[in-house]
This record gives sequence, C-alpha cells and structure tokens, in this order.
Amino acid sequence: KGGVIKRVMEDYVRQRHMEEGFEYVGTPHITKQHVFELSGHLPYYAEGMFPPMEMEGANYYLKAMNCPMHNLIFRSRGRSYRELPLRLFEFGHVYRNEKSGVIHGLTRVRGFAQDDSHSYVTPEQAPAEIEHLLQFCLGLFRDFGLADYYLELSTRDDSHPDKFVGSDEDWAVATKVLEDVAVASGLDLVPDPGGAAYYGPKISVQCRDAIGRTWQMSTIQYDFNQPKGFQL
Repeated sequence: KGGVIKRVMEDYVRQRHMEEGFEYVGTPHITKQHVFELSGHLPYYAEGMFPPMEMEGANYYLKAMNCPMHNLIFRSRGRSYRELPLRLFEFGHVYRNEKSGVIHGLTRVRGFAQDDSHSYVTPEQAPAEIEHLLQFCLGLFRDFGLADYYLELSTRDDSHPDKFVGSDEDWAVATKVLEDVAVASGLDLVPDPGGAAYYGPKISVQCRDAIGRTWQMSTIQYDFNQPKGFQL
C-alpha cells in the first residue's frame, strides 16, 4: 500500500506542477567537479557532499542538489526573454554527506528524492514569481491536509561575510523582495538571521505537527549568483 500511495502522491504533485507551467525534467545523479565549481557549491558546500570519485583523469561528484543541472538545461541552447519565466521541475535524487549522529528516520537521511523546481526570471519578474511559488506551495500543503504553518525569512550574517557570495546591493534587493512577498501573504513571519544559503536569502514554510513540533516543508530561495557563474 505504501508504494501505491507514494506513486499516487508523486503523480498528483507532478500534475500540479505541470498545471502551474513547470516543465518536467530529469538530470544525472553524478557529474564532473567543474559543474559544482561553476555553481559555487565547491568550496562553500563541499562538506555536505560525498567525496569525489576519480575516473578517466577527472573528479566526479554525486549531486547534493539539482540546481547546477537545471542551469545546464537552461543554457543548452539560446534563450529569449519571451520564454521567461521558464520553470523547470523534477523529482531529483540527491545525496548528502550527513554525519551519522544526525541521521534520523525519514527526516534526516543521506539520500532522498526532492521535488525541486527552478524558475528563471528577469529581476523585474522576480516578485511575482516568488509570490506564485509561495502560493503554489501553500496550496499543495492544504491539499495534503497541512493547515498550521508560518514563514521564516533567512538572511545573511553580516558578521561572517566570508560565508556568503554576492554584493551587498544584490543581497539587499533579494531580501527585500522575499520579505515583501512574505508580509503580503498575511502569515506570521519569523526572522532567521544568518540562516541564508551562501548564494542568497530564502523563505521557509514551517509546518507544525499534531504535538507542536515544527518542520521545514519547503524553501523559496532567491539566487542571483549561480546565473552569473553559468553565464545564463
């Protein structure tokens, strides 16, 4: 029964993404080191990735995230602004080098399938796209009976600038866009100073379970660095 339920849920989530304008894609589980250098995950996220494997004189990594591969799909041919926003989505299998002491059940694992999407937009389109993504996520949660949640805004820790990439101006713009969308949603917004990814700030949807514990169910991240690295 569990397998049947999982397939039904995946089919529903896939269909909902496609209804919202996402193109369903699939990407490799392993790729060359150079790709993760372009994305900036090496060295900023190297500790969270499994050690490289050497083959034919090159290092290959298991992917810990899907964004570099989606960037490669975007730049696989010339693009027009008329295609934007361009939305890519997959159930991407990722692998993370979690320490044995933090692994727990199905909530903290070393390998999992992530329903992951990336929207490629102009800066002017970013606020509307982030609002679209947030409402889409909240709608999915309601469909699955999750109704008790709030938002968390993760920002840069200015006391440790070496842990983040990008200009102060880019960070300020991205943070303001996310904050404005979060406030307009009407949900409670909790600050999370220093909790941003190295490449940009994010909104997290935090859901409460039946006994009051909170779980991060989804993140919406504003990444203004990887497009530069991949020359998108």
